Amino acid sequence: MGNAENYIVYRTEASGDEGIGYVVNAIMWDGTGSLSPGDGLAIVADAKGDYPIGSIYAAPAS
Repeated sequence: MGNAENYIVYRTEASGDEGIGYVVNAIMWDGTGSLSPGDGLAIVADAKGDYPIGSIYAAPAS
């Protein structure tokens, strides 16, 4: 079991009043098991806790 780190779940597709980048959840994950955010969502590490639930995460251009 590894050290738990902070991750956020954010929207990659708008849903209702929540636009792209809207942070819907913040979780601590130790890397064991798998995370599957679901359709229209993505997960990214947020070690500093810069993105609380309800904030907007701007994903880097790919």
